[in-house]
Amino acid sequence: MADALDLGSSPPLADGGSSPPSRTINLTSDSEILMKVQIEEISSTKRALRVELPPESLSEKLETAYVHLAKKVRLPGFRPGKIPRDLLRSRFKDEARQDALRELIPESYGQALKETNLDPVSEPMLEEIVCEEGKPLSYRATFDVRPALQLSSYTGVEVYKDKLNVADSEVDQALEYLRERAAEYVPMEGWPALQEDLLVIDYEGLTGGKPLKGVSGQNTSVLLGAHQFIPEFETQLHGLKKGDFKEFSLEFPSDYGRRELAGKRVLFRVSVKEVKKKRVPPLDDNFAKSAAGCEDIQALREKAKQDLLAHKEREQVARLKDQIMEKLRTAHPFDPPESMVDAEVEAILSDLKRNAGGRGATPTRHEEEATRTKARELALKRVQDSLLLETVAKLEKLEVSEDELNKEVESAAATLNRKPEAVRDMLQREGRIESFRTRLMERKALDFLYERAHITEGVNLVTLA
Repeated sequence: MADALDLGSSPPLADGGSSPPSRTINLTSDSEILMKVQIEEISSTKRALRVELPPESLSEKLETAYVHLAKKVRLPGFRPGKIPRDLLRSRFKDEARQDALRELIPESYGQALKETNLDPVSEPMLEEIVCEEGKPLSYRATFDVRPALQLSSYTGVEVYKDKLNVADSEVDQALEYLRERAAEYVPMEGWPALQEDLLVIDYEGLTGGKPLKGVSGQNTSVLLGAHQFIPEFETQLHGLKKGDFKEFSLEFPSDYGRRELAGKRVLFRVSVKEVKKKRVPPLDDNFAKSAAGCEDIQALREKAKQDLLAHKEREQVARLKDQIMEKLRTAHPFDPPESMVDAEVEAILSDLKRNAGGRGATPTRHEEEATRTKARELALKRVQDSLLLETVAKLEKLEVSEDELNKEVESAAATLNRKPEAVRDMLQREGRIESFRTRLMERKALDFLYERAHITEGVNLVTLA
């Protein structure tokens, strides 16, 4: 428990210090009171436990702490283990106190949670710690809990879907995409490189006559117009032929992703090893057979149309599920635990940073704040949806079988191109296997809501005043 010895105090409660609802539990053994626990209901998502242990509990731990300290500390004039107890108390009182608290607080806090049936979703904030030898040890632990949601109605949610169709122009576009994917790049002798041509080059970047680290390449493919390099670099390659050598200098943009290159003028030396022209296959029966195993071009068009329709249907189902969750959020407004929202915000920002991969300019403070604001809005909805779906799953007694969990792990392993056993071991080591189970449970609950929703085809003509 990382915050077990956080002795700082929290700000006063928003209610101005009024007494929150509370109840007290005395844990006893025969006639002896072992621990007193008082529960405070601060809000629908926040609880506090006031825990008090008898003086004997602290005295025992302090005695054990002094025994350990006597064996390990060194003081001039005393042999190890022979330091008088009074001297230990005067010199190492704080160390003994910290050692005792490190054991007593986690033990008593865990027991208090067990006896009160509370399930925190955040680490506790500890305050009001009273730790004096001969007196009861007491502290207050504040933490977030899931809200107790009461869903009045969640089946039969009314949503509207559009009639789906696929236009001929969409089929044409899909077939053109297939042709582009099947395109080949054919080496050309004496051909000047043009837009959409592929060059194979060796290049080197220098500054001050010295090669720049990480600014060179051998047998590097450059597709003109694909913006793999900065535009000025690609422009210099236009018109070059196989066997050409070119030397040119250019200045990197001031907002370039790699800071050591931003705004720097670099001399480039480029050797062209190949120039290849794109050759797109004709849209005929032979292409239909080779690209999709269809008998002729008409069969390929029909297959493309059905694939597009299936894709649109999947997108529509996702939209309808979003509508269902939006209506549930509207019908059951609640504030989720701040700690869960904060954690989701950080996860969203981490994903954005990872996906950016260092590309582009460093965001300004205003841009960072705007991004965080949007991330918080999204996080709030995600946490609300998660808690709503969790409640539906409990009400409907939905469960995730081991077979379903294994299939989810196998799917993740296939995406990562790793063995399922290795992925499962990794997830268990990192304590993330339950997140897979939770994700599956939420998916089941959402499917349940979708299957029992009232879906009407057409446009919702009702306008709310």
